[in-house]
Amino acid sequence: MSYEWQAPKEGDVRSPCPALNAMANHGYLQLFEALQKVFNEDAILATFQVANCFTIYGKWFAGKISLEDLCQHGKLEHDASLCHVDTALGENWIVKKDLVDQLIASAIDGKIKPESLKNTFRARYLNSKENDPDFTFGTFQVQLAAGEYSLFLNIIGANTNKEVDAKVAEIFFHEERLADEWTRPNSSVSLPTIIKTNYEFSKIMNAEIKELN
Repeated sequence: MSYEWQAPKEGDVRSPCPALNAMANHGYLQLFEALQKVFNEDAILATFQVANCFTIYGKWFAGKISLEDLCQHGKLEHDASLCHVDTALGENWIVKKDLVDQLIASAIDGKIKPESLKNTFRARYLNSKENDPDFTFGTFQVQLAAGEYSLFLNIIGANTNKEVDAKVAEIFFHEERLADEWTRPNSSVSLPTIIKTNYEFSKIMNAEIKELN
């Protein structure tokens, strides 16, 4: 990493997205450049993500978007997040240590794998369904969550067979920091790669939801 990690200071704004928060904590504030420089996304994938953000939040005329914007519920932020409470139940941008612990406990042989994410999603879905009176998790939310899981495994797990060491994952989600042991993907990450894994996770999640309802 080019920039040393610094914890957010009083008054600093953060979002429900651990990846964007980690980049901000490492001093990377220009989204398009940061996605390529930090996570080695190719230009098409980075453009796709930035364009989606600006479109969903209506920021094309403003020309910029803040981490605080991403806290708006029902856009990119969604219920049953891996490590944040639902908006109806609390502050959706604050990392919950017990939820991080739940995710890390799902590790298999010390690694966060697709099965780990599936099991954690199941637990989070059930918890939200039981406790959140405004719980919403339809087709749009499935695609969002599947995309997040896909990005996590294909970027944070890029050099480790699309699995993430539990220690690296804990630092990423709890401290919103890129661990010293983590290395930037050796090869650029493409949009088709993310879409493929997104599709696989979507099928898994839809099957889980069908079973739970």
